[in-house]
Amino acid sequence: MRRFAWAAYGMYGLGGATAVILGAIMPEFLHFYHASYALGGRIVFTQAMGFLIGVPLAARAMTRYPARLVLSVAALSVTVAQLVWFFLPPLAVIYPMAVCNGIGASALETVVAFVVLELLVGQRAIFMSRLEVSFGSGALILPAVTGGLIALGHWRFAFLVVAALGLFLALFWQTVEIPSQPVSEGRHHDAAMIPPPQFPGRRAKHSVLVIFLFMTFVYVGLEGSVNSFMPAIFAHGLNTPPDLAVFSASTFWAAMVLGRLGISWAARHLRYDHYLWISVSLTAALLLLFPHVSQPEEGFFLIFGLGIGMSAIYSVVMVYANHTFPGMTRIITSLVTAFAGAGGAVFPAIVGYAMDRLPTAGVLWVFFALGASLWLALLSISLSFRYFQARVRTPS
Repeated sequence: MRRFAWAAYGMYGLGGATAVILGAIMPEFLHFYHASYALGGRIVFTQAMGFLIGVPLAARAMTRYPARLVLSVAALSVTVAQLVWFFLPPLAVIYPMAVCNGIGASALETVVAFVVLELLVGQRAIFMSRLEVSFGSGALILPAVTGGLIALGHWRFAFLVVAALGLFLALFWQTVEIPSQPVSEGRHHDAAMIPPPQFPGRRAKHSVLVIFLFMTFVYVGLEGSVNSFMPAIFAHGLNTPPDLAVFSASTFWAAMVLGRLGISWAARHLRYDHYLWISVSLTAALLLLFPHVSQPEEGFFLIFGLGIGMSAIYSVVMVYANHTFPGMTRIITSLVTAFAGAGGAVFPAIVGYAMDRLPTAGVLWVFFALGASLWLALLSISLSFRYFQARVRTPS
């Protein structure tokens, strides 16, 4: 089980690196191709479309092939895309490789999440938070490495770093045994939750599911936009040198990792809904302050707080949704992952378009609108659950 756990952590670390690499080298990448930020948004959108394609492919592949084979192929897909990007081919080649990269990234996250949520019932939030720490570690380390490579004038070698990790994991998974039955790992378990709501009908059940999926859609869109464009916002909106602006992404992910390290404790003491209220409220409040920032120091302070606030929203929403709809783990996990990919496709494309047409403050107000949407979605879920509970307590 320990070997499986470390292999799973490695895959999420690879996922984190693939999520931020384009944002980390975006200014240099676009300068090389003499292109605008709208092009950057389209490439991110294309990669996210690959992510969407990868979800059903991974789910179908798991019904026909061993999970570790699917995971090895997913890691190899990332490796191939990164190697091709390293050679800076024509844009006509960049786009299909973005699809290949997205398929690999979504497949590795989907399959690992399936296995963890099915095998570790009662410890889902704890293990998903550890996976998110790994994702954040990859997203933290890669921009830091890229910043050094940019300073040396070798920014494209960042693609080789990700390719090497992908190749190592593709080989490593062939040495891993995956348990076939649910297991209990360690003495820690998630905090006790109230029973899932009793829905009065399919329409009510589907309505709540849609809100969970909307939260995932918006959250990943926000996270993807911060990944891809925050260095550019620091560079052009706050007049930060490019080799320092890239560390805005590192600061964000350093805070994400710190926040996720604490989620293992929080998951044992806070209900999923209570944790989400704290996190989503902090996220919305900080995004409200961001348009008023004028100095890089203030921006780094707020981006650190934003990372803490957003640190485990995605994983807790996924676990909360699985708790709300018991017996539907694969369906819920697939839908959540798919809507995550959709959010990662749509919003970076919108923000890339806005970057070329709006001042920095205008783009930051778009970020706040996403944070406010998260808060309203969580409020809708809470009010719906209270309504269903009241119906159960009220005699017919």
